[in-house]
Amino acid sequence: TIGSGITFSLESSTLTLGGDFTNNGTFKCGTGAVEFNGASGNQNIVNTDPFYNLTLNKASGNVVASNTITVNNQLTCTSGNLDLSNHSCSLGTNAILSEAAGMEVMDGTISISKILDNPASVNSGGLGAEISSSSNLGNTSITRGSAIQSANGNSSIKRYYDITPTTNTGLNASFVFHYDPVDLNGLTESELVLFKSIDNGITWTQEGGTVNTTNHTVALDGINSFSRWTLGSSAAPLPVELTSFTANVIDNKKIQLNWQTATEVNNYGFEVERQASSSTTHGQKGYKKIGFVNGNGNSNSPKLYSFTDNKLIGGSDFAYRLKQIDIDGNFKYSDIVTVCVIPVKYKLSQNYPNPFNPTTKISYEIPENGFVSLKVFNELGKEVRTLVKKNQQPGKYEISFDATGIASGIYFARLHVNNYTKIVKMILLK
Repeated sequence: TIGSGITFSLESSTLTLGGDFTNNGTFKCGTGAVEFNGASGNQNIVNTDPFYNLTLNKASGNVVASNTITVNNQLTCTSGNLDLSNHSCSLGTNAILSEAAGMEVMDGTISISKILDNPASVNSGGLGAEISSSSNLGNTSITRGSAIQSANGNSSIKRYYDITPTTNTGLNASFVFHYDPVDLNGLTESELVLFKSIDNGITWTQEGGTVNTTNHTVALDGINSFSRWTLGSSAAPLPVELTSFTANVIDNKKIQLNWQTATEVNNYGFEVERQASSSTTHGQKGYKKIGFVNGNGNSNSPKLYSFTDNKLIGGSDFAYRLKQIDIDGNFKYSDIVTVCVIPVKYKLSQNYPNPFNPTTKISYEIPENGFVSLKVFNELGKEVRTLVKKNQQPGKYEISFDATGIASGIYFARLHVNNYTKIVKMILLK
């Protein structure tokens, strides 16, 4: 323990610890080494100053970091894992990570930045992202994360890489993804393939690759740009990559939805779901299926889709989402798009069907907020049913009139809202 206000200089010595390392003052690492070799249980690190050499050589248990740590030269996991507890570890430009089989930096991120100019099988910092390219990628940040990537009902191994070069186009690079079998997350090693995400793990594209189960690597050539990469199973792929989803109002009467995919794997199709502003439920439960569009199964080329909603009932604001469904039944929701359609005038439409028995639908439109009264009268002017009696937002509405228990004859539906009144004649035939 380094007390508050105290400076401890290691210089070139080795500090061997059977317990915790707690720095409340200043730790000057010099070119020395800190080695954790406790006989049992976890040992803890509470230190925001850099280490030069950090070694884990424990009989059992892990070394647990309570904050972000920095290692400038050598990080060695001989025996025991470095548990980052969702914190990060930064490596110096020339630092190296060395991990014995089954021992690793886990449950957090470890990163390094290096200039990669015409790299030939360069494994920066020993993190396991091996890159070759005839291009100058410039200063390249590589972060290895210890977390499962999930989408479309499927999951990756417990490892991913975020690779961010300064130059990130036309690279024609080769990539070798190194993994540890302890991170397989139950996946079959021989079925591993590379997946790529350009939106931080929201959507994924299956890129393929060649797996080597002896060396625990998956290799892929012809990569023109880098982003986030992980390994998943070719038998249970990560999702369809949806590149756009838009909604457009046509003649203030209908809404056309358009979307595009970059690639598709086992894509059965898309359920189109809508939620109206007047829905009595909100959030996820307010959505209802209004249509289905078939997918293209497996595709490596862009595909365009569209759907037209011409039954704009239930308000003026409409929210849409896509439920992309795999052939196996797994599914994932898209982002939500919203659109507003406000009627330009008051309107009460003729009921349909007419004549009817025993039910019919009555639709109306209101261009502004108002107290809506919709009632049904018989030929003598006597009110037989109140269908609507409440304030409503602008929009299009549809009400069902059930005349069960009412005698055959001529009836009138009267709409009154603000200064607008209109009556339509209805015929009930039983």
